Amino acid sequence: MNQAASLIGVRLNGIGWSVCQASRRSQISRDRIARWRNGIGEPPQSFMEWLDALHALHRRYATPLSRDVPAAGNRAPMDAYAVGRALMIIGWSERRLAEHLGYHRTELRRLLESGGRLGARSSRWLEMLENGHRDLPRPAISRVSRRPDMNNGLTMETVR
Repeated sequence: MNQAASLIGVRLNGIGWSVCQASRRSQISRDRIARWRNGIGEPPQSFMEWLDALHALHRRYATPLSRDVPAAGNRAPMDAYAVGRALMIIGWSERRLAEHLGYHRTELRRLLESGGRLGARSSRWLEMLENGHRDLPRPAISRVSRRPDMNNGLTMETVR
């Protein structure tokens, strides 16, 4: 297994994504990402830089108690709509958010469905992750498709 393969696994785990979620966010097929993660082929540098940047963002804002999370200020804490929007942008489920906040998934859902809001610090933390994901565009990958050659198992590149 090459170094890029182990880094992809670590980065995806640190972000809280599966290969499928990385595929949705990057618009690279999940098969290609899975092959890169398994050490088959080399991922493009732009993909690795994008994953590194997202992983650094998630390390910087690892929890709502992280030092870099700004003070709440005068913004209202996030309601259910704002939390749902943030989760869609980040690519997390309610379950993943509940784990990070120390809630049970059902407890978090009941809080939001009853019109409740996240705490001020948790709201700022989730907002920082949301803004970071919005500011980091998907990697620029050339439109090259790879298909296995049926005769010898090699990969042929074709440009669309």
